[in-house]
Amino acid sequence: MPTIEQVSKQVFSDNNWLKKCAIGGVVSLIPIVNIFALGYLYRIFMQGRTEKTISLPEWDDLKTLFIDGLRFLVVGLIFAGLPIGLVTLCAEFAFDGMIARIPVIPVLFLAGPVMSAALYLYSVKQDIADCFNIDALSVMLRKTAINYTVPTLAYLGLCLLGLVLLPFPFFFGGVFYFYLMGFAFRDLENRARK
Repeated sequence: MPTIEQVSKQVFSDNNWLKKCAIGGVVSLIPIVNIFALGYLYRIFMQGRTEKTISLPEWDDLKTLFIDGLRFLVVGLIFAGLPIGLVTLCAEFAFDGMIARIPVIPVLFLAGPVMSAALYLYSVKQDIADCFNIDALSVMLRKTAINYTVPTLAYLGLCLLGLVLLPFPFFFGGVFYFYLMGFAFRDLENRARK
């Protein structure tokens, strides 16, 4: 399993990393068009899933980026957006003030790993029904907790620090995060086969 440091060295070895990430950040700002940025992150996730060395793809195959972005968006809305929205809404009605945010913290932490596990299950056969295999999701999350804890905390921290420029840290951090998550679940699959 590569570390954040190893992945960052590989990303920064690309002479155009800043340009590619800046494009992703700008594209992330524009509604509907931001689906292309999600497609880019899906490609990065698939590099980790197939245990390839991370490399930032070019922004050239827009049709595939859009289709991959739709896949990422659907899984993300179901497994991250919906739980965060429901818990936030319930917490606001049940609690008052700052206390209302406390129940949201574990959901924010688990949203990335759960979404990534569901994305991994989807990517095996490209079937959305596979995402809802609760037994597989729970095994994946339990057995890879040591692998996703640090990247998830780092990603959340980066997004929280950059609230003003949210699309940029979301995209830039997502490059590292989704690669590592794809790799972590692939590593688990390899260990389970042995």
